[in-house]
Amino acid sequence: MTINRKRIGLGIAAVVILAGAVGFGAWFLVDRGHHAANSQHGTCTDHGCGEKDADHGKEAGRAEDDGHDHGEHDGHGHGAKAGANLDPKEIEKARCEHDIRTIDCDECRYELGVVKVAPSVTDALTKTAAVREGESGGTLRLTGEVQYDQTTLVEVLPAAGGRVVSVKARLGQQVGQGDVLAIIHSSDFGEAKAAYLEAFAAAEVAAQERQRQLAISASLEKLLAASRDEHSDGLPGEVLGEWKSKLVNAVARLKQAKIVLEREKSLVAKQASSKAELETAEREMQTAQADYTALLEEIQLNIRLDRLKAESAARLADARLNAAEQRLHLFGLDDEAIKAIPQMKDNGTFAQLAVKAPRAGVITARNVTEGRFVENSQTLYTIADTSNVWVWCDLYERDLGPLHERLAKGHKPQASVKVTAFADVFPGAVDLLDSAVNETTRTLKVRVQVKNEGGRLRPGMFAAVDIPLTDGGKVAMVPRQAVLSDEGQTFAFVHWKDDLWLRRDVELGRPRGEMVEILQGLSVGDRVVAGGGFMFKSDILRAKMGAGCAD
Repeated sequence: MTINRKRIGLGIAAVVILAGAVGFGAWFLVDRGHHAANSQHGTCTDHGCGEKDADHGKEAGRAEDDGHDHGEHDGHGHGAKAGANLDPKEIEKARCEHDIRTIDCDECRYELGVVKVAPSVTDALTKTAAVREGESGGTLRLTGEVQYDQTTLVEVLPAAGGRVVSVKARLGQQVGQGDVLAIIHSSDFGEAKAAYLEAFAAAEVAAQERQRQLAISASLEKLLAASRDEHSDGLPGEVLGEWKSKLVNAVARLKQAKIVLEREKSLVAKQASSKAELETAEREMQTAQADYTALLEEIQLNIRLDRLKAESAARLADARLNAAEQRLHLFGLDDEAIKAIPQMKDNGTFAQLAVKAPRAGVITARNVTEGRFVENSQTLYTIADTSNVWVWCDLYERDLGPLHERLAKGHKPQASVKVTAFADVFPGAVDLLDSAVNETTRTLKVRVQVKNEGGRLRPGMFAAVDIPLTDGGKVAMVPRQAVLSDEGQTFAFVHWKDDLWLRRDVELGRPRGEMVEILQGLSVGDRVVAGGGFMFKSDILRAKMGAGCAD
């Protein structure tokens, strides 16, 4: 145990000694570098460059000619900005203290704002973007609240009152159009179905009676045609109803009267019968003919009347059946379900009414339980289509003008909506301004339509809304991540050539969602670092981390 403790102590001591040696070596190398730099610049110890050395002005002049001004323009981090937007041609010509081109010197390149990064490293650790052109103008920043699209909100009421026997849908469930939400035992619905069955049966009977009367009429036409034909063998065999026997008797009597009349005429001609008998036969013939004609007229009239009665009864039955069907439609039954009623068996579900979803959506409210008696004026469910939501924002009247002008021209300004729950930006469009200003807050409501794929936006969420209002001008724009800052100066890194990148100080304009306007410093089409810029920034600002001359 003692031996182990000694070994551990010796190990710790060795580590401490090694760390001290490394620190001393680093200090020694940095100190030598500083002394070498001081020697090259005329052995200036306080960087004040006063009047102690008469030759210091000449050395400083030579240093300035070499591109290493030791005063205001000192490239080694003496309070100056590294290569603040120098002309690339000047950068190409500049030479460093090591008598090589500055852009080729790993130690001095940063002084001109140049960073050298291998393409493989750039592709792996950074993200780039092109400076693009956008329309200039202001951005309205509003706050608002997410709400349901009221045009898609629907309340589900039962078509009839009754007792709830089953609840099928739950709160928050996604339902489709026609899905059964609940089942109600309703006496009104049962009575409506019974009335339909009664009307259905009456309509069938009326239809059959109409067909019978049509058949009788057709047979009568054939009968009349046959009765007028003297060479006809007899009457047609179709069913004629009660008129057949009367017509048969009338035809037989008429034929018999004809036969008697012909016989009497023959006998009178042979003087075998008296004229009185002939006159009697003629009167009998006339009577039979008159009775036959009257019977035909009566038959025609009554058959026509019966046919009209049958057709009227059929139409009335059809009307009652149609009324019964329409009543069932009010209970939510479609044509297919209604036609299936006559074939249904009474299994205890005859009076059960299904409450169905009138449209697809999400159930946002439920007010129904099994066994509860409900009225047809009571809301059982509320269904909302969450694929589109409204964001109602508050707009101060001083900002109304530009927005009103665009909407008046039929334009729908685009908007960017953000909520604290998600990092994504939800695109939307302004489509409505309130008609009145709130007298208390001096604001009016602005409605933004937002697509809500996935249903992430929930009613009641607070939202931040940006509405860009362009003025027709053009401006350069870059992603916000492309802009870095140091001591209050904003800058970006632009690809120059090959594996070289330049720092470019920029003047920022207005933020535009995930983008920001660049008023000065970059040109449209430039390729800038839009992610991983810390690596470039640390290289440019190496003087602050110990590189370069000592202040």
